[in-house]
Amino acid sequence: MVTFNIEVISDPICSWCFIAHRALERTIRLYRTTIPNGSADIFNVTYLPYYLLDPTLPSRDKTDLQGVITPRKHQNITYTRITQIGRSYGILFNFLDGKIGGTREVHRLIQLAQSRKSSEIRDRVLDNVSGAFHERAMDITDRGILRSIAIDAGVDTVEADEWMDKDKDVGSKELQIQLERARDLIGTNKGVPVVIVQGKYRFDGAPDVSELLGTLAGIRDGRLPEEKDKMQEHTSCNAC
Repeated sequence: MVTFNIEVISDPICSWCFIAHRALERTIRLYRTTIPNGSADIFNVTYLPYYLLDPTLPSRDKTDLQGVITPRKHQNITYTRITQIGRSYGILFNFLDGKIGGTREVHRLIQLAQSRKSSEIRDRVLDNVSGAFHERAMDITDRGILRSIAIDAGVDTVEADEWMDKDKDVGSKELQIQLERARDLIGTNKGVPVVIVQGKYRFDGAPDVSELLGTLAGIRDGRLPEEKDKMQEHTSCNAC
């Protein structure tokens, strides 16, 4: 039996991060159903926070800040590509409608689910937050919206209300620790998503499912080269 430790550095307002989340889920499903005895292996997935914008930035129209995330001269080509790839994962991106702002509270909610609940609930929180922003043009800086997302994903009402309490700021210390971990891992690269497997195999940008699956299978079978203290890197342009 193999235990895979996977760290994902992402920000929910990044389109490629939503795709990376779905790609990782698909890869794990394929691994468990196509690799002999793969269903017995364990996946420990940890999501680490990253801020594409000032984390405390109040919400404003998406169109005001989309140029910060994707340079305007590249938007038509980039959005077309993201739309096509997104559809293959069941994502219907809406790039222009709705609000955008800092994501500290979103990350605090994700960390709450990650530290206190099951990975299934954490993944539902992540998926629902991303879908709310990218598909349904919802303002995910709105704490009431985030509370509803949390409860719908399986976080109980008492915990959601505790998270809502500004004075308690539940999970803020843990969030800071995770931010520092993400900074250490991401290094000079300033783009997300970043996916790191076993602390050794790094994918910059949303990973290709077949490539990531091949890496997991290679680790399991001992077929991948490992150089001490050297990260094995895979880079794509699928990043914010």
